Amino acid sequence: MVQAINGPQAIAGRISVTSKLSPDAAYWRSGYMGGRPSGVVVDDPQAFLLEMSAQQKLVAHFHEVDQFQIFVGGSGVIGRNKPATMANTMHYADHHTAYGPIVASAQGFSYFTLRAQTDAGAVEIDKPGYREKLKPSKKRHFLSEMVLSTAPVLADRQTSSLEALIPNQDQYDDRLGAYLLRAGAGMTVSGPDPRGSGGQYYLVMNGGLTFKGADYPLWSLLFIGPNDEACTFTAGAAGVEVFIGQYPRRD
Repeated sequence: MVQAINGPQAIAGRISVTSKLSPDAAYWRSGYMGGRPSGVVVDDPQAFLLEMSAQQKLVAHFHEVDQFQIFVGGSGVIGRNKPATMANTMHYADHHTAYGPIVASAQGFSYFTLRAQTDAGAVEIDKPGYREKLKPSKKRHFLSEMVLSTAPVLADRQTSSLEALIPNQDQYDDRLGAYLLRAGAGMTVSGPDPRGSGGQYYLVMNGGLTFKGADYPLWSLLFIGPNDEACTFTAGAAGVEVFIGQYPRRD
C-alpha cells in the first residue's frame, strides 16, 4: 500500500526527545510514518527525521530490521576514526548489523531513518547481553554520497536518470538497491519495480514532485509496498531529485 507524507507538514510536528543511546542530550524528532519502538518488530513502515544537537553522540548499536539513513544537514562521524560524513549522504545497514557511534559536529547532524518495518528498539553493543540478541545477517553496510544539482541545472534537465548508489547492487538476489532519480521540470517518470523486494521509500532531496494530484516538496516521503506497481510521478516546476531506497526481500 502506498503512503505519502508532505515534508513541511511532518516537520511542523517536530518535538524534543531523549534516547537511551544518548541519555545526556536531547534531539529533535519529526515523525513521518509508524510509531515508536514497542519491544517487538511490527510489519508497518517506520520513518522519521532526527536532528541531533551540537556534538551529541549516539552510542554504537544495531537494529532488528534493515534500514536506510539519509543525512540531510550538518555533519558528523559514523564509526570510530572515520572522516566526517556530510549532508546528502546515504547510509544502509542490514538487520543485526552494528554501526556507530554517530557523533554530531558543532553544527549538529540531521538524518532521516527509513525502515520498511517498525523496529523493536536499538540494541547497544556496549551493554551485557547484546550477543544473545544477534541473529544471522548478511552484515551489509554502505555509505554513499549524493551530489545534488544546482537549481537552474535541475530545472533545465532534458532527460531523466536513475543512478545506483550501492556498488554492484545488481549482484544481490534479494533486490537490495538504492538510487538517485533526477528529472527536469514537468517530466513524468517511473521508478524501479518494487515487486520482489521488501518495499521502497522515495525521499525528495531537491525540488518537488506531484503524485496522484498532490504536491510533495523538499523532504516529502513516499512508501511503496512490495506488492505495489512502480511509482509514477511528475517533477515540479523546479525539477526533482529523489532518493529511492529499496529494501531486500524478507524470506
